[in-house]
Amino acid sequence: MRILFRVVSVVSLLLVVEGCLWKPEAFYGQNISQEVEFLSPSKENLPRSCDQTSIRALKQMVWVPNESPDALRSRQKMEGQWLHFRLHNELKIPSEFSILIQWINIPKAEICSENQKGEIGDTYSGYTWETWLGLLSPFPHFKVSLAADETRDFYLYLDSKETINFPIRTISSSSYRFVVLFRFLTFLFFLMMAVVSFGWAISEFIKSKEIVYLSILAHYLLFFLLVYSVHGKELASIFGNENNLIRHSYYLFLSINHLVFFLYLYSFVIFTNETLEYPKLFWMFAFSGFLYLVVPFVPRVYEYRIFILLLIFGSAGYFLRNTHLSLFTNQNKEERKYFFSWALFLFLVFLKTLFHFDFYPYQPFFIYGSVFYLPFLTAGSFLFLRNYEKRDGTKTRFRSISNKINTVEYRTKLESLLESEKLYLNQNCNEEMIANRLGLTYHQLSELVNVEYHFNFPTLLNIYRIKEAKRLLVEEPESNVAEVGKKAGFGSRSAFYLEFKKQSGINPNQFRKSPSHHPNP
Repeated sequence: MRILFRVVSVVSLLLVVEGCLWKPEAFYGQNISQEVEFLSPSKENLPRSCDQTSIRALKQMVWVPNESPDALRSRQKMEGQWLHFRLHNELKIPSEFSILIQWINIPKAEICSENQKGEIGDTYSGYTWETWLGLLSPFPHFKVSLAADETRDFYLYLDSKETINFPIRTISSSSYRFVVLFRFLTFLFFLMMAVVSFGWAISEFIKSKEIVYLSILAHYLLFFLLVYSVHGKELASIFGNENNLIRHSYYLFLSINHLVFFLYLYSFVIFTNETLEYPKLFWMFAFSGFLYLVVPFVPRVYEYRIFILLLIFGSAGYFLRNTHLSLFTNQNKEERKYFFSWALFLFLVFLKTLFHFDFYPYQPFFIYGSVFYLPFLTAGSFLFLRNYEKRDGTKTRFRSISNKINTVEYRTKLESLLESEKLYLNQNCNEEMIANRLGLTYHQLSELVNVEYHFNFPTLLNIYRIKEAKRLLVEEPESNVAEVGKKAGFGSRSAFYLEFKKQSGINPNQFRKSPSHHPNP
């Protein structure tokens, strides 16, 4: 468990470093966000498509530079937005590449330009599939070809119903294929972790009957769907972009994830046999996450969405501390680390939500910190809960047999069974056979013998067998020693000799010849 927490700490540190130092140009191509301009607010009717007339109109309009160096940043506009940027091919040969928008929740994106010959080029990109197996939505991208030393103005129309806060890049064909492969492998990794977590949680639940394992599993799966709906495949690509709730499915998943987090807190209280303080207030704040759904529908609420965010995460933090307070009473470092590991995750999710609510510019750490931390948190939680069960004497799975059954009663039953039916005379007699007769499990019988006799089950059988062998050696002088050992239940003459010498201090022949071991006439 300590090793796992150290791994989590190292990964967390790497994520922080990655967030501060990562330069994705080599991976996603050159970031041209700082060179983009936004159309200044105007009372004129804006073009809605790319053609020669639209380009002439756009050339006459006023443009405002994008102030963020890392990403496009602009408030949402229901009528869509126009962007302008200029690209120059410094090479002495023609250059072919793609313009990539690093976001998937864009129902419509159209780019147009006018080349040196006055020809209009326009390209449309929306919810299309390019060997993605239907699992992931591609980034909108447009193929561009520039002649040697050519400079060209591009006009990009985005029909986005949410705040713009993502980069725009130029990328080669080979790099784009690598992006496709990387996203697909990342998706497979988290899907594989989901399968592992599912099997692990179900196994632990079956053994322990503790609902907390299932709540952590639900937490992982729902958070996986949350991330998938934003960075993998948006619901609008399946159900259409007309419904406002589907178009802003991120808020729906945020609400459900908040509720599932509170369900984990409640199951943890049950697991630790504590009492839930302020239950009405607890459940009220558990459902408060559905306030997220108001944000995309009510413009006035959207302006003050930070207060909803603080209310929801403030309540989550308060009840996380409240429900895990018992972990601090035993001064156990492992239990404290468990609490702080969940507190760290909550903080990382807070950063992620701040980014999606447009309070932070584009920063990989804010987006992916909680995502890559969650698998380690889930595995660490399963291990911690299992260890907690071992330390807690009230838990059924690891409770001592003396707390489960009447050991005196079952010892009497065991001795009665061995003495009346003499099952030990059977060479195939074993713990499983006796356990079935007593109505115990193999492990229960083993622990019963260890607790009551302070030795193991084979030793108990051999005690009865040697006792029987001594009787036969006296009462059947005509039987040789090997036959006596076989009748007493031993599988071989050597095993009989060794055990007899071990218990009696002499061998069977010496015992038979010694007058002191014979009954008085």
